Amino acid sequence: MARRSMSALDVFAWVSAARGYLMGERVDNIYQEGNLLALRVRGRYGDHLLVEPSVRVHMSSRFRPQGPPEGGLGRALRDTVRGQRITDVKQVGFDRVVEVVFEGGHRLIVELLPRGVAALVTPSGLLQASTSYLEAKDRVLRRGQRYLYPPLRLDDPFSLPPDRLLSNIVSSRASDLVRSLVLSLGIPGEAAEEAIRRAQLSPTMKPQDLTAQQAELLSQSLRSIREEASAGRGYLVIAGGRPVEADPFRPTVSEAEVKEFETLDEALDELFSAHAREASAPSRLEAERQRLLRSLEAAKRESMEYAQRAEELEAQANALASHYEAAQSAIECVRRKAGECSPIVKSFNRSSGDLVLDLEGVEVGVKVYEDVDEAVKRLYREAGELRAKSQRAASAEAEVKERLARLEEELRLQELRERARRRKREWYERYHWLVTSSGFLAIGGRDADQNESIVRKYLRDDDIFLHADIHGAPAVVVFASGCGVPEDDIEEAAVLTAAYSRAWKGGMGYVNVYWAMGSQVSKSPPAGEYLTKGAFMVYGKKNYVQPIRLELYLGVAFDEEGLPVVVVGPKSVVAPQSLSYVRLVPGDEKVEELSLEVLEAMAKQAPSPDLVRSLDPSEVAARLPGRGRIAGAWRGEGRGVRRPSASPCRTPSTG
Repeated sequence: MARRSMSALDVFAWVSAARGYLMGERVDNIYQEGNLLALRVRGRYGDHLLVEPSVRVHMSSRFRPQGPPEGGLGRALRDTVRGQRITDVKQVGFDRVVEVVFEGGHRLIVELLPRGVAALVTPSGLLQASTSYLEAKDRVLRRGQRYLYPPLRLDDPFSLPPDRLLSNIVSSRASDLVRSLVLSLGIPGEAAEEAIRRAQLSPTMKPQDLTAQQAELLSQSLRSIREEASAGRGYLVIAGGRPVEADPFRPTVSEAEVKEFETLDEALDELFSAHAREASAPSRLEAERQRLLRSLEAAKRESMEYAQRAEELEAQANALASHYEAAQSAIECVRRKAGECSPIVKSFNRSSGDLVLDLEGVEVGVKVYEDVDEAVKRLYREAGELRAKSQRAASAEAEVKERLARLEEELRLQELRERARRRKREWYERYHWLVTSSGFLAIGGRDADQNESIVRKYLRDDDIFLHADIHGAPAVVVFASGCGVPEDDIEEAAVLTAAYSRAWKGGMGYVNVYWAMGSQVSKSPPAGEYLTKGAFMVYGKKNYVQPIRLELYLGVAFDEEGLPVVVVGPKSVVAPQSLSYVRLVPGDEKVEELSLEVLEAMAKQAPSPDLVRSLDPSEVAARLPGRGRIAGAWRGEGRGVRRPSASPCRTPSTG
């Protein structure tokens, strides 16, 4: 059975890693969808910290916001801590409770226990907002009152010495060793089973049979699991083709596949994204599809029933015409009440006047007051009316089929859009980015904070630094690490700093771009001068590339999962990767409107238009330099998204 929430060991492992990459980072925005909170913050993996009480807390590269906060907690967080830095991340005791502390003193407390809440607590300890409020035996949670923790486990069971471990297990009333570790010590089930496997003990042995030597082995196993968990790696257990468990240690399970990740965040993101897809409620389109299916079945049934009844009436009319004299004689006999009539009279209801004749096995219903001619005409008329109803029902069936086909296409597109929204983002996608023709990764800052981060965090002496020769342009780094970067690749990367500079917004035709080695770039200004955030000094020779035309090619390419990704750069970078692409130049079209036009223009050129339309317009808008216009659209080569080359050159750390 798939695990549906994080354990205390998961929380310990996640907090141990998160302290290294979240502390000091600024919260750019907050979103809320139901009970799920997302804090936009830059981490080692992903750019949203997801918080879901009773379930999870981890970084995600798959989350994409759908709009402003829905709930009171999201709005309170946005009003209170947006723009603040995270000063601490900690686990409370050794339980499933996480505290995220902000520089203003507010705390976001996330309870992953059953019936847990996510709560914003003021510096004085009062509850400002929560995902829910409650009155329980052990505590009351009300807005404006002091926040109270749920009952917590404070001791770390993975660090118990062998004698205490043995004492706890032997005194347990559990039926076997696994249950003893889980119930008496609070060790998560998957970790208890792993520790027993590593100690080479039987999971079904009675707790009272455990020896001191075996307790020593079990204690060593638990400590090894804890040590492994603190390393920060993640392991995803896959059974039956679907993720069922994410662990901070490598489980020794022979019957399942184990996939290793560099971070626990990645494994948790994979697991809970899969859970979210499985648990998603039927959409409005799916509900309409079910309604149309019911209408289709009803239309089919009606059409068949009308046609069948029409055939029966036509058969009766034919039989009546074929036995004209006998039928007329029988009708007249019944009218005269002449005693015993012809044997073809099967029944007669004197009060209603309904007469049933058996004409060689065909039962024909007539009225005693009508002649055979009148009865035949009536039966043919009624059959014709039923035929018309059958045809109308068949037309309705065809119309429903057509609507159903359109709806199923919409559903397919909706599913693809949802998958595209939740696709895994690479760490560099938080920046302006491209991969050059030779496979060199180039990233550029979206703002002064990112410019600062890129140079301080990633730029090495033997990398290449590019900047447009204009105030207000991205700092761009090409990860070269001693490899000779061809001049053509440098010019391709130069498009990032040119297109996303103020030159675009100024409607310029060209802009100069220079490059320098990373060793020439410094945050130390000349004596008596001051450098603002995002500004740098370049010492020594600046190498100018040929003037860069203010244009940007933007295309849609597909990643390894077959999901759409927006790629940008010069034509030499974009055309080979893309199914279709456009050329953009400065103009007057607003970003929101231009993004829709770009999607439609690319869809018309693509071999699979709906796949392009599955992209959210916000994905396109995020890659646009500003107002502009489309100066052409083409079909691309469709080779797929180009990733940084796995060469001897340094691959930048995502930390």
